[in-house]
Amino acid sequence: MRKYYLSLFVLLVASGFTFAQQGGGAVKGKVTDAANGEGVPFCNVIVYLNGNQVNGSTTDFNGNFTIKPIDAGTYNVEFSFVGYTITRVNGFVVKSNKTNFLDAKLTESDGIDLEEAVVIDYAVPLIDKDGGSSGGTVTREDLSKMPGRSAASIASTVAGVSGAGTDGLSVRGSRSSGTFYYIDGIKVRGSTNLPKAALEEVSVMTGGVPANYGDATGGIISYYNKRSFSLLLRRNRHSFFRV
Repeated sequence: MRKYYLSLFVLLVASGFTFAQQGGGAVKGKVTDAANGEGVPFCNVIVYLNGNQVNGSTTDFNGNFTIKPIDAGTYNVEFSFVGYTITRVNGFVVKSNKTNFLDAKLTESDGIDLEEAVVIDYAVPLIDKDGGSSGGTVTREDLSKMPGRSAASIASTVAGVSGAGTDGLSVRGSRSSGTFYYIDGIKVRGSTNLPKAALEEVSVMTGGVPANYGDATGGIISYYNKRSFSLLLRRNRHSFFRV
């Protein structure tokens, strides 16, 4: 009997870990010396959200780093190392289920003004280096410019997605029953009509669906909530929708 409960406990923990990992993005890049282009080893890379540290890492011997998982959203990233001026990148956009690339070049510090820092405003690249599945992603900056007020209306703006009446959304002409919906990495059934004000990102996969999502004959529509609303939803998810 003890072995049974132990196995059940391990299974529940593993399932919870899978749900926590699914939907998160990763930040990957290289930190180099602005003067000679060589990698800066053991540089501190810290990710901030609203002034609070949410994750971080250090570079390897070649200046490379990878930070994961990170929820979809907009963050500030700080690079710091002894002998170099602190560099901050503001407004870095992390997309779900993707590797988001961010490189930094550090300049040597004169050692006099320790409070000096280089601040850079991040610009979203036109070409997604990660590639992966086909589809589209609507970030918070784009959401604010759209007239739609619901999550479904936002998802329908992605190429290949169309409304199927009251039955839901159709991806590439498939039946609405072939479209799977996820909220913060958790598969849901029933209503997913979240308000636009609570959304951080809407991601649609119309092809090349990863194996961890199962056998979706249509596509995958993932909604990611703003951090404050997401915490509330996770605590009370059974009262919002049925899993």
